[in-house]
Amino acid sequence: MREAWKELDLGGGGLQQANLRLARLLRRRGVACALLLAFPLGLHRDYLHDRRGAWLFRLATASSVAAALAGGLVPGGLIALGLVIAAAFDLARVDARVAAVNRRLRMQVYMSQTEGAPRGFRGHYTDEPQAGSTGSGDDASHAAERPVSFAEQEKMLRHLAQARRKRP
Repeated sequence: MREAWKELDLGGGGLQQANLRLARLLRRRGVACALLLAFPLGLHRDYLHDRRGAWLFRLATASSVAAALAGGLVPGGLIALGLVIAAAFDLARVDARVAAVNRRLRMQVYMSQTEGAPRGFRGHYTDEPQAGSTGSGDDASHAAERPVSFAEQEKMLRHLAQARRKRP
């Protein structure tokens, strides 16, 4: 049952739909390491949304092969050695890269799931008058606009305490 929730079609928006979308988008460390085996093609960088880095790997591979075919084994070998060093560096940093990409994906998914409150929305309130109002139309409309302030609450409490003292 652990993975069964991914098969549900919940439709619409909401947190479940966002989690389903996120589960499809998240990057995995194992996949990134497997793609690192084909580092001359830069597939691991593509997987981690680093298009520029992927193309740099491809260009370096192409220039290494071109230099070797042109008879320059030393320059081609140095470029190939640079590629191997860059791949080793990427292997050491694959966890941090996966975490950074997944963090960015989470932010994109959760921040884009709703458009926010409707235009002019000021929170939920009732049309009933607040405690302590006189019941006139002006007080009721004023109470619906904002909650009772701390000073007004203190004033109501003092009034109630005085009323209790006057009653025998």
